[in-house]
Amino acid sequence: MQALPEPIDDIEELHQNAVLKGSTTYIDPATGFTVFTELAHLRRGKCCGNICRHCPYGWENVKGHEGSAPPKKEGKIKSGDRASARKLLNKLSSEAAAAAGAAPNGMKSNAYVSSGVIKTRPNDEYAEEIATNIESCIISPPSRTMIADAHIADEKKSESPDTVHTKEAGKGGRHGGLSTSKNVPYTRGGDSGTSQLFTGERRSKTDITFEAMGTVDELCCVVGTVHAELMASTSDVDAKKYEELAEWLLDVMSRLFDCGSHIAKPPKLKSKSEEEDDDDDDDESDSDAADDEPIFKSDGVGGGFDADHVERLEEWIDVMTDKLPELTSFILPTGGRASAQLHVARTVCRRAERRTVGLVQDGVCDPNVLRYLNRLSDFFFTAARWTNYCEGQEEIQYRRPLRGAKQRNRVQVSLRDEQK
Repeated sequence: MQALPEPIDDIEELHQNAVLKGSTTYIDPATGFTVFTELAHLRRGKCCGNICRHCPYGWENVKGHEGSAPPKKEGKIKSGDRASARKLLNKLSSEAAAAAGAAPNGMKSNAYVSSGVIKTRPNDEYAEEIATNIESCIISPPSRTMIADAHIADEKKSESPDTVHTKEAGKGGRHGGLSTSKNVPYTRGGDSGTSQLFTGERRSKTDITFEAMGTVDELCCVVGTVHAELMASTSDVDAKKYEELAEWLLDVMSRLFDCGSHIAKPPKLKSKSEEEDDDDDDDESDSDAADDEPIFKSDGVGGGFDADHVERLEEWIDVMTDKLPELTSFILPTGGRASAQLHVARTVCRRAERRTVGLVQDGVCDPNVLRYLNRLSDFFFTAARWTNYCEGQEEIQYRRPLRGAKQRNRVQVSLRDEQK
């Protein structure tokens, strides 16, 4: 029996094997991430702007960061040049057909390697499938009839908008649904109870990270209901009744998206063996150990969270508080509809904060996220009082009516009268 080959670790060899079998992706053994092959990019027809590893367009549409020059690499064709893409695909098709008669790694002609595992099939079937996958990469959005029978299309069909572009059509997500070629929200990838982080890692949906992400998402939706309530109760006549609160809520929702993106990109922690190696290093100083602390840098795509957002919340709290009467007792979460919803947002925010504490303690979440959530609950509390003030609602305080009273009672007060 022929021995199995060693798993392939060389990225270029992995990519070449994937291309030869007409695949649009392969798994990076070092990270476990799914990587798009050159075929996927050629099928797209243009650079997506995401600094992809095997981009044939030389990262043409990649933007620079904060005024810096965008990164570049040597490209094979221009982004959007579909004629050149078709020629390159034809070339890859010829190479794949030739490989069917002389398989990689000196193996028998009906075998190929996929992530270090030998797979076999008849030569003619192998060549036909590769040619089918490669040539169909440049064909336009799918039709339902072509999904069931995705064989080689002639040149005329490949230019028709009603023909299939890959065998993956109908799988969901960016591949489209069964009756639409547009992106759909379902992918079926989470049907088994797992979900994928922005790092590509899959975890159980009960993981603490997804608990934090989900609670932040829930909070964002509650803030959205408050904003909708303000918009519904505001006419052109009193458009400034709540002053800047509606705009502030839009900013809060945006920042919560930033929090979720950051939580979804946890840095890789050291393994236990790596930590033991560090402990065995007698020459390591305390300052060197401090250098191992994770450094989070705000980059707009989840790398970190800007502390300026925390200070901005404090400024807004001060603006509203300055116009409100002094608070000297507990208040019931009542008043107008917007005020009641803001109190709901406050309690959900506290839960999001509790879910995030463990992540910060583990070193996988920027402490500024925790600071923001802590301050945000104070903002919601103040905003709840503020909306009652703007609407002329009474505030129900819960306090002792007289000094020395044994029982606290509800006391209704007018915020405007109290303010005077």
